[in-house]
Amino acid sequence: MGLRLGVASLCILAVTGISAARAQSWLQDKYMTGDWGGTRSALEARGVSLRGGYLSESAANPVGGLSQGFAYAHQVEAGFDLDLGKLLALPGGKLHATFTERTGQSLASQSIGSIISVQEVFGSGQNVRLAELSYEQSLFENRLTAKLGWIHASDDFATSPIYCHFQNNGFCGQIGIVINSGFTIFPTGSWGSVVKVGVRDDVYVQAGIYEVNPTLSLAPNGFKLGTSGATGVIMPGEIGWQPLLGPASLPGHYRMGGYYDTSDAPYLGSPIGGPQSTARGRWGFYLQADQMIYRPSAGSDRGLTAFAVVAYAGPDTALLQSFWQVGFLQKGTFAGRDHDTIGLAVNYSRISSQLVAAQTLANATVPASVSVQSAETTIELNYRVQLTPWSTLMPNIQYVMQPNAVSTIPNALVLGAQVRVTF
Repeated sequence: MGLRLGVASLCILAVTGISAARAQSWLQDKYMTGDWGGTRSALEARGVSLRGGYLSESAANPVGGLSQGFAYAHQVEAGFDLDLGKLLALPGGKLHATFTERTGQSLASQSIGSIISVQEVFGSGQNVRLAELSYEQSLFENRLTAKLGWIHASDDFATSPIYCHFQNNGFCGQIGIVINSGFTIFPTGSWGSVVKVGVRDDVYVQAGIYEVNPTLSLAPNGFKLGTSGATGVIMPGEIGWQPLLGPASLPGHYRMGGYYDTSDAPYLGSPIGGPQSTARGRWGFYLQADQMIYRPSAGSDRGLTAFAVVAYAGPDTALLQSFWQVGFLQKGTFAGRDHDTIGLAVNYSRISSQLVAAQTLANATVPASVSVQSAETTIELNYRVQLTPWSTLMPNIQYVMQPNAVSTIPNALVLGAQVRVTF
């Protein structure tokens, strides 16, 4: 897809007679649509930043899963950020708005049968919707930041830019926490607020509260702002340490957090096929770390970063009682490829012990009546090519072991491709 875009663009340039110098300038622009004759830069100088983008993820499983198949999904995004310090003389104030359109299919659900999606861009709002409308205020030289409005917990907690250098949703989006609770994830927002305090230059603490409303992700509700259907609130908290380690000042990010969701949820230990009980509240905690461990020279953006995540959630209500992941991301690959990346990561997700006990009991009563789940594991290897400053292409290979955490579904080999364009 990305290569086709590049070839098509060059053909248009040739047909319309645009000079090679101008074409070269376009391919080096920050945005695909350029600076609009200086209008974009002028707006940004006044405090108005307009943004847009296209993200697609394609995937096919030639081997394994429930059947062989192919799926394509995409997201188109448009929004703006207003610097109210420039516009209204309100220092530290910002207003954000984002609209999205998502469509496509999920290979995980239609062909593989896995719990974790192999296309992170699929789901959580397959329609046109208001993704964000928020006000942000920084005070005391950015030591205190508060945000409120139509927002997402996943933008503020348990997140790192490293994770979305992968196509699998087990890495990008930390989907385990989302599956286990009402942790809201882009682009489906809800009403919420978060406050972050910089205790020191390298230490912060933050806490938030967000509406939990399962109806908001439904197709007809792209612009639903009412609270009907809400089941409670989720309250995450996090402490982070962001050191520069060693004589080379290698950057690291270490986070410890947890959450409590006040919603009622199905009790996973209920008898299979019997009366369904409910449990009050959902909870969990997580540890995350990413640390650059090598770079060729001080201050260089090139380098190798290692990362790891460990999480645990209450087995009474959490489908994924525990999950962990480890991985590496190399930025700057070959000579002259300073912005290309190579990523390798493994994700392991274990099923709730309460659910496994209920499945085992059902089989003891009626042998082979249900499949007893255990754990699902995914490995991803990818290479992201920076085609231009405004476009990337990321071929990837994923391998899903025990899809749906059962041994009866063959392990699946997945070939994927992600295309990203910044308008």
